[in-house]
Amino acid sequence: MKEKGKKIVGVVSDILLVLILVIAIVITVMTFTSKNSDTGIGNIFGYTPFSIQSDSMRPTFKTGDLIITKEVKNINELQKGDVITYSTVLTDAEGRSVRGFNTHRIIDIEYNEDKTIKAFATKGDGITAEDNTLVLPDEVIAKQVNSGIDENGNYKEGLMIANFGSALNFLQSRTGFMICIIIPLALFFIWQIYKLIAMFMEAKAADIDEETKRRAIEEYLAEQAAKQAESGDGPKE
Repeated sequence: MKEKGKKIVGVVSDILLVLILVIAIVITVMTFTSKNSDTGIGNIFGYTPFSIQSDSMRPTFKTGDLIITKEVKNINELQKGDVITYSTVLTDAEGRSVRGFNTHRIIDIEYNEDKTIKAFATKGDGITAEDNTLVLPDEVIAKQVNSGIDENGNYKEGLMIANFGSALNFLQSRTGFMICIIIPLALFFIWQIYKLIAMFMEAKAADIDEETKRRAIEEYLAEQAAKQAESGDGPKE
């Protein structure tokens, strides 16, 4: 029963280690790719998780949710109903205009004479009026995976993870990365070193026990041989 408990603890610790390593790799890759990106946004094989910062798309998704988006390589493939993340001018908490990112749904598309896309009209699902400014093709960053309109004319539910955006924000912060990634990994490696030393000590102790037994047997056989020699029962020529 004790051995079974140890195996379960070992399996659970291995699973946790894999999860921590995967998260650490994802955050590290996103950090490095963001430095080489024109938009300053990292991605993994073209996919980017976005943490939602407002309720403008409620009830489709809300503040704190995490949506999975894919880089848009061909703007002309975008259609009405797609949920896109794009660069735009936003107003911060102090009322200043700053460049940021927004995620809204395409409700209309304007075309050039050659049938290429000129601009997108967008709107949040939780807002009655459409956005004041059109989104230009070079402002589009990504499209939410699986978003769009189905064959019945209904909005499809794009790929998202409810309430995980806040967790991602915390993990991407220095404090969160230290608490959730660095410290657990350090503790895990210390534990592995301890187990390695313990295994080495056990193996050494086992070798000492075997050596002690061998010497005891040799001493016993030597004593028996000596007694036989003294009693004259030893081997005769």
